[in-house]
Amino acid sequence: MPSIQSLSLLLPFLPLATAHGYLTIPSSRSRLGTESGQDTCPECSILEPVTVWPSLDTAAIGRSGPCGYNARVSVDYNTPGSFNGKSWGTAPVATYRPGDIVTVEWCVDSNGDHGGMFSYRLCQDQALVDKLITPGYTPTLAEKQAAEDCFVAGTLKCTDVSGQTCGFSPDCQQGQACWRNDWFTCNKFDAGDRRGCQGVDGNKLGSCEYETSGEGADADVRIGYTSIAGGYTVTKKIRIPDNISSNHTLLSFKWNSFQTPQAYISCADIAIKGFSRDG
Repeated sequence: MPSIQSLSLLLPFLPLATAHGYLTIPSSRSRLGTESGQDTCPECSILEPVTVWPSLDTAAIGRSGPCGYNARVSVDYNTPGSFNGKSWGTAPVATYRPGDIVTVEWCVDSNGDHGGMFSYRLCQDQALVDKLITPGYTPTLAEKQAAEDCFVAGTLKCTDVSGQTCGFSPDCQQGQACWRNDWFTCNKFDAGDRRGCQGVDGNKLGSCEYETSGEGADADVRIGYTSIAGGYTVTKKIRIPDNISSNHTLLSFKWNSFQTPQAYISCADIAIKGFSRDG
């Protein structure tokens, strides 16, 4: 596995890739950064070049951390931020209860649907999470890696949601590390119909874009869009574990590309309170 230090030395010299995907529901920091006007390419928080296929969790996370680093606009989403009077990372955008079944959605760009697999994760070490939610503090590479390891350990299984289809990736072979159905999978990369990640919902181009109904400066804000070629929704369900409670924690999203040596990462600030609905 590449070291954190070696990856950090390489990153400043890497080419910027085009368009891909990011978490939209619940509202990720990337989405909020875009709504503020600072982030002009919300789908561009990319960890690259890394080996993310067929292994899924062996690559060092580097400066991307569990929340993503957007090199195109030089925004580190592993620390709270603000722009034009709008902020992200300072407060939860959604509140859930233990045991909740939650609908989650991300947006994949039409020009950057690389297929592959994706996961949603929770870290139950609040001390590590606190490093990512403290205003004015940017976590070190070592702290980002420690947090990432915690999120990997807290992967929310597709199979935890009763009745949800949890297949194996058609681009993975039995015996490979990607042959697992606790992660979520996109459709076959080169399928003739409903290909890749856009084929999961099979929705129309532009399906993850809509406008707010606010007034003045808040009117006609584009939400859920992608900056290159328009996006498609990718919708799944996750189950919040029973044994977790936090006034402010993070839901991390990670998409591993099948076609390219890249992972796309974003996170949403959430709270988990109350008693389990199953209890």
